Amino acid sequence: MTPMLALFTVSVRQALPRKRFLLLSLLQLAPAAIYLVSTTNRTEAFALKAAVEVGGPIFFLLILPVVAIVIATGVLGSDRRDQTLSFIVLRPIPRSAIGAAKVFAAVCAAFALNAVGAVALAGTHAIRFGDPQLFVGLLVGALIATSAYSAIFVPIGFLTDRAVIVGMAYLLIFENGIVAVLPGLSSMSPARLGVAAFGALTPDVAIYVTEFTGALDLSAPRSMLTATIYLAVGVGATAILLRTRDLA
Repeated sequence: MTPMLALFTVSVRQALPRKRFLLLSLLQLAPAAIYLVSTTNRTEAFALKAAVEVGGPIFFLLILPVVAIVIATGVLGSDRRDQTLSFIVLRPIPRSAIGAAKVFAAVCAAFALNAVGAVALAGTHAIRFGDPQLFVGLLVGALIATSAYSAIFVPIGFLTDRAVIVGMAYLLIFENGIVAVLPGLSSMSPARLGVAAFGALTPDVAIYVTEFTGALDLSAPRSMLTATIYLAVGVGATAILLRTRDLA
């Protein structure tokens, strides 16, 4: 096993201890439970609209970012607090490779949890109405949003011990405040990138999704490209911080 792969593997395991995985997985079931209650004795057309109304504000704008922020801020932050980061950088791995391993470990760990919520919501719809069309859109949208949040908050987790508080303030003030008032900033919202991909890959819900995407076009490739840019910037910023900041 190469040093970079070993670092990635250890980082994923550290980010997802069993107790945390179980607790956050239970949280991920909330959107499916709300959807199940809200669509009792309803038609399939109403159920698709309800899937968006639950998936948009509850899954993409609340649960997914909270999980991604908690995981991403701890990937480097815990190493710095535990005084193990200085030992990691002594290994024969370039700082850019360490940054990449940490960012992608955060993406994989957070997506493993967010995929639980996406599958639970899509699976509930599929079981009730025999319609599996939500699976791909929700999973791809969740991966895009999770990737962007991880890229933003891995370096922030290195900079401050209060990164989770910063993340919650970001969600409250920027995502649910400023972007809601200024839709032109929607491309800077990872959650809305995920919703746009969800709508693009699930044509039957596209008409309902635009309420949450602001000025974004419903385009999965465009959302993927934007998330890729976030990842590149996040890896680069993390590498720079590892070179220039005190590791203790």
